[in-house]
This record gives sequence, C-alpha cells and structure tokens, in this order.
Amino acid sequence: MSRYIQGAVHLEKEHELYQKSTRSNKILILRNRGILYSFLIRDGRIWKAAREEREEFPIGTILLGKVSNVAKQFHGAFFSLEAAKGGKGRTGFLQVKENADYMPVNREADGRILCGDEIPVQVIKQAKGTKPPQLTTEYSLAGQNVVVKKGSGKVHYSAKLAETDKQHLKSVFEAWVEEISQKRKEGSSEKQKRGSSSENMNGAEAESIFERWDITFRTNAPFSDPCIWQRELIDLISQLEEIDRLSQMRTAYSRLYEPDAFYLDFIKEQDFSSLDEIVTDEKDVFETLKTHSYTASVPLRFYEDRRISLQSVYALNTRLQELSGKKVYMRSGAYLMIEPTEALVSIDVNTGKAEKKTEPEEFYFRTNLEAVKEVCYQLSARNLSGIILVDFINMKDKAHVKELIEALKQEAAKDSVPVCFIDLTRLGLAEITRKKTSHTLQYTLREWKA
Repeated sequence: MSRYIQGAVHLEKEHELYQKSTRSNKILILRNRGILYSFLIRDGRIWKAAREEREEFPIGTILLGKVSNVAKQFHGAFFSLEAAKGGKGRTGFLQVKENADYMPVNREADGRILCGDEIPVQVIKQAKGTKPPQLTTEYSLAGQNVVVKKGSGKVHYSAKLAETDKQHLKSVFEAWVEEISQKRKEGSSEKQKRGSSSENMNGAEAESIFERWDITFRTNAPFSDPCIWQRELIDLISQLEEIDRLSQMRTAYSRLYEPDAFYLDFIKEQDFSSLDEIVTDEKDVFETLKTHSYTASVPLRFYEDRRISLQSVYALNTRLQELSGKKVYMRSGAYLMIEPTEALVSIDVNTGKAEKKTEPEEFYFRTNLEAVKEVCYQLSARNLSGIILVDFINMKDKAHVKELIEALKQEAAKDSVPVCFIDLTRLGLAEITRKKTSHTLQYTLREWKA
C-alpha cells in the first residue's frame, strides 16, 4: 500500500522508513498528545497497544486497607483505601473465599475477616461505573520470567509452554531447590557445632524459602539462562517479604508497593525470544530502560531523527485506522465484517473480490483458512473479548469443516489471552470466548490524535 508522509521525500534511501525488513518485531514507546503509548509491532502490523493510565490506585498497587463493611450477602468485604475526605474516602471490594486464612496486622489472626481489620491488599481490577476496584489478599509480583504470589509453595508453568520446556524447567528448578536446601542444612550443622542455640535449625526444621509463595514460570523462562530467572525469583520473594514486614509497621492506608511504569509491564508481557529491539523517542523512557535488566535480553535504541516522527516511520495512524474499521480486507480479496455489540462480537466472512481459481468447495475452504488467521489477529490486536460468533463460509465437506476447527484451535492457542473454541452451532456459526483482561484497543486510543 503506497502512502505519502510529509517531509519523507528528502530522506535518504537508507533511512529506516524504507527498510521494511528492519521493522519486523519490536516495541515502540512514544507520546501522543502528552500521553505515553506502547505498541508491539510484528511483521509490520500492530499486535498490541497500551497507554499510561493516571489512576489513583493503579492495578498492582499493594496497600494496607481497612475493612469498613463485611457484606455477607455479597460474600465479600468492603475496604477503605484512604482516610475519609469530606466524610467518605475511596473503597475497594474483596471477594471473601471459604477456608481462606486472613491475616490482619492489628489483631491476632483467627481466620475470620471483621470490620476494623487492617489487611494488606492488592488492586487487581479498576473501578467500573459504580463498582469499586477489586482487591485480593493473595498479592503477587511479576517479573520477566516468573510470577510469585502469596500462597503455599505450589509451582505452576505457563499453559503455553511446550511439555519438553516444562519438564526441563521443572528438573532445573527442583535441582536448584535441593541445592539451596543442602546449603541450609550444612549451615545449620556448622551453627550447631559452634553451639549457636538461638539460630539452630536442622534440615527437617528448616523452612524452605519458597514455602510461603506460589511460583509460576512464564513463557520467557525457557529462553533465559537459569541464573537470570533464579535471581529474579529471589528478588521478587525478597520484595514480597519486605511488603509483609512493612505491613506490620505502617499505619492503615499506607502504600506498601507501587507498580512499575506501564511500559515496563508491557515489555515483560512479551516473548523476548521473538523481539528484535525496543525503540523510543522519549529521553526519560530511554534512560530508565537503559539501566533495566530487560535491555540485557533485547537491544534498546533511542530514535532522534527530527525530520520525521517515530509515529510516521511506522505509519501508526494508518495501521490504527485499519484496526478501527468494521471491514477488514484479506490478501485474497475476501474480507471480514467485524461488529462489536453489548452482548457479543459478530464476525462475518465474505468472499468479496477473491478470485475463484478452484472449484467452489476448495475455494471456500482456502478462504476460510485465510480468515482463521485474520480473525485471531483482529481479536488480539483489537483486544475484543467475551462471546464471539464467526460466520465462516458454509462448506459441505465434513473433512474440511474438521480441518477448519482444528486450524482455529491452533491459531487461538497462540494468543497471549485465553481463547476457547466452544462449538459450531446448528447454523454453522463458530462460538468462541476470549477472556477479558484489559480494555479494548478502541478505549486505549480514546485520546489518540492522528
């Protein structure tokens, strides 16, 4: 697709604008109307976008909340998140779980949750309409390779990891834990020999440093040196232990942990093995990333060509306009019609101007296979969620229908957000669900100016 960009006519042929092969897989961080945005670019297309949100209590914040009301009818409790201002302060809601072991810091714990309890909580979902922010007492911290959550020593592996990667990580992790345990036993024996009674600890009594935490290995873990994720794991546990320590010393409403800048979270959510570089034209962002551990895995570059903006080099306005339209053309000439509604998202596959070079059944099958990839891309890039109905072109061959369903499942599995193929309805519509984890692209770009 040809496009004219003002000022680009005087650029040398070697300029980044014309080097499509160097613009494949990367993260862009830039400002638009004073707001910072991050984009994941893959093969010249936008796959994901995020922006800084100026929230009073950003997702991930951990603070010492105070129970203001136990709402048994809702199976939950309301927490005050700040001192009352003019009679009332901000509140959050915690879904109370059965058999949960709640640990207030201002009284002896007995497993119950009562009005006046001061408990460390983490914001996991922003307020929406009249609903307050959602909270959890099982707070967690995420790194590039692992996520650590307050728990009971369970170890999980990303569902997107291959079985061989899972088994390898498991063996390396267990060997490392055994090594740490052995060192603790040896250290305990030395103390006993020296007669240090106050710190005596044998192997059976030694509490594992992982016993209080649940660990999840992310998709980046198999591609990182074990030393990297081991150090990251220890650092995250240290941070969580520090949060626990601070909670015993601070007063109600104190903030115990504030999340990183949004673009750091955006970066660590990506598959580092497929990233070529991170590019930004913001000096403060560059300086922050320059000293961050992420840039040890992915090259960082500061864009400073004043003749043409980073936004124009990657044709972001054009790409975003394509992602906001209802009609999406595919290479064959066929197209999709995407219609988000309050209840569901409907997607219709049409042959359009695609050339019918083969007999109809084979042509419909090939068009549907092309549509599978485009549908999954559009759902991911637009961040559409909930119930999704896809009206593929009707096919008579049952073998083709079976292959189409299998292709849809395989393509959906590549999404970083859980996507589930339910079934084909009696009318031949593909029923899909996609988990809602954040706002749609349309909402993210609500203040974007072309």
